[in-house]
Amino acid sequence: MLQPSEDHSIIKKLRKGDVLSFDMVYEKYHKRVYYFALGYLKSREDAEEVVQEVFLNLWKSRDQIKEHFVFSRYLFRITFNSIHKVFRKQTSDRKHLEQFMKDIVIEDDSTNIDIEYDNLLETANSYIEKLPARQKLVFQLSISEHLTNEEIAKRFNISKKTVDNYISDARAFLKKSFIDGRLISVLFFYLFLK
Repeated sequence: MLQPSEDHSIIKKLRKGDVLSFDMVYEKYHKRVYYFALGYLKSREDAEEVVQEVFLNLWKSRDQIKEHFVFSRYLFRITFNSIHKVFRKQTSDRKHLEQFMKDIVIEDDSTNIDIEYDNLLETANSYIEKLPARQKLVFQLSISEHLTNEEIAKRFNISKKTVDNYISDARAFLKKSFIDGRLISVLFFYLFLK
């Protein structure tokens, strides 16, 4: 089962203003945020703006991250709001704004975003359960435990190429099954399943 991966010691240090912990979080997520935003906004400049805003907001509000928070949910919310803000700034491009608003099926507030996150996590888990047993196990180790493909290959005494294929096929299946065109689904996939 896919669980939001957490490193409570890193988040705890981040809350206290530890720059190294912030760097670790940035390193893990910045490319995912960037490529997702680029795919949706079609502008490198806008995508970079989203990345900057997401991590600036994360740093500014670090003391608001509670110990019991699921960090990935918190980052999900910040990213959602940052992309929403960029679209709102693009009011001159009515077509983009109208399409974005059609894609949003939840209101822009924390409670609804958190509920949607939980629903998406449950949906992802249901799709992961449909994977063949070995492929599912390999994918879960990659996503949940952040093992490298080399580490997984050693654990099961199989080739790295086999692990690469398992993970690639699993992601292709999940992308096809999971992404329904709504911004929030696409965001979840790129941040947490990619």
